[in-house]
Amino acid sequence: MRFVENKFDQNDYFVICAVLVSWGIYFFLPKVFSKQLTILIFLYSLTAAGLFDNSIGAEPFDFYDIMDGPEYTVMDVVVYFLYPPFSYLFLYLYKKYQIKDRYLVFFIASFTAAAIAIEWVFYIMGVFHYKNGNSIKYSVCTYLFIQSLIIVFYRFLRTNKQET
Repeated sequence: MRFVENKFDQNDYFVICAVLVSWGIYFFLPKVFSKQLTILIFLYSLTAAGLFDNSIGAEPFDFYDIMDGPEYTVMDVVVYFLYPPFSYLFLYLYKKYQIKDRYLVFFIASFTAAAIAIEWVFYIMGVFHYKNGNSIKYSVCTYLFIQSLIIVFYRFLRTNKQET
């Protein structure tokens, strides 16, 4: 792991701005979950991102790099801070609008489309670099899976009276 970037350029500034915007959105949203559940949401998103980055983003697959190459730097770690606010917003809207099962597929598909659009912007800005035959279209399955799983997780906690 290299601690610092070789050069601080467009993708670094973009990530810093994106982190500030995403956390700004989080801080302005009403806090509808307990502190414990909020921490679990954040840990879930960080774990899911790390799991995928260290499985399909590393050997033997090596389908993409984050930021400036295969070595981890501080800015690669900063990218991970983009995931918790997105997960919080996803569950916040799910709870606020009390998404019924008949609309759940549409809700998850809509957020997947939003995630793909955001990922495309990050690709254009040089945050993600696809390789070895990978492209953004393969991220659809990842987002569908991750978002479905967090709904299952939330419902499990709610059913077990951990969260209302």
